[in-house]
Amino acid sequence: MQELVSAVAGGELFYHMGITASESLLGFVAGSLIGTLLGLLLWYFPTAYRISSLYIVALGSVPVFALGPVLIFWFGTGMTSKVVLGFLSTFVVALAQAHTGAQEADVNLLRLATAFGGTKWQLLTKVIAPSSAIWVLAGMRINLGMALLGAFIGEFISSQAGLGHFIITAEGLYNVNQIWVGVLGITTLAISFHMLTIPIEKWAKRWQ
Repeated sequence: MQELVSAVAGGELFYHMGITASESLLGFVAGSLIGTLLGLLLWYFPTAYRISSLYIVALGSVPVFALGPVLIFWFGTGMTSKVVLGFLSTFVVALAQAHTGAQEADVNLLRLATAFGGTKWQLLTKVIAPSSAIWVLAGMRINLGMALLGAFIGEFISSQAGLGHFIITAEGLYNVNQIWVGVLGITTLAISFHMLTIPIEKWAKRWQ
């Protein structure tokens, strides 16, 4: 308890939580946005999906922890490498959710729009994108946690700040109490991210 009070009163805990939260959210936004757009475009270009599907599966199966040392070597120990790790943790999930949502669009609605002279681009923007929105939003809760995990792994491998750095420093000093403070910080961020998704999911259900 004394270690927690000291970390909170001195602002150290909040500083490292802010760093980790920033890295996670930036990776989440980049991965979700690019993954969603690419997932929709792969519906628009089915040949490209057939060619790239194997590579997408391969990328999704690679543990982020295995890529961490390489990315840190490329991008350094600062925030950039952690954002990239967060991006890679969320990109494939967002892509898969968007493409699956596009594939599950109402066939009858697509036929009706086509019968009225709708182009493929109009089908994408007027039917496919709204239909896949529910799938994309459903993946947000997973992706927020995955982005947090990716950023934390990067910090744990090599970093200058963040909760991973906070915990690994405590391990080097055999400070078990500080380790538990870092774990509490990670848990608090995870709960906060979860709370962010609740109003969005409620809106999505009403919209659906």
